[in-house]
Amino acid sequence: MSNQIIESLKQIIASELDVNISVGEIDENTSLFEEGIGLDSVVIVEFITLIEETFGFQFSEAELTMEMFDNLKAVAEAVSRHQLKKGA
Repeated sequence: MSNQIIESLKQIIASELDVNISVGEIDENTSLFEEGIGLDSVVIVEFITLIEETFGFQFSEAELTMEMFDNLKAVAEAVSRHQLKKGA
């Protein structure tokens, strides 16, 4: 997993989603859901779409679990796995 992926994900959250948070306020270890950064289910779906468009892949149904969206580190690991598959 690279810091570049995490920074890209932070940019998506801060500039593309309807949330009132800046890049500097986002910690990659904080929960993405209501009790953390505050993404609700509708915003998570939008976030998934933006990730897929930005990084050029689609998540499988099996991947889309609550645990995968626990925090940005978990999301970045999933993106990294897809990038490795694409490069192979």
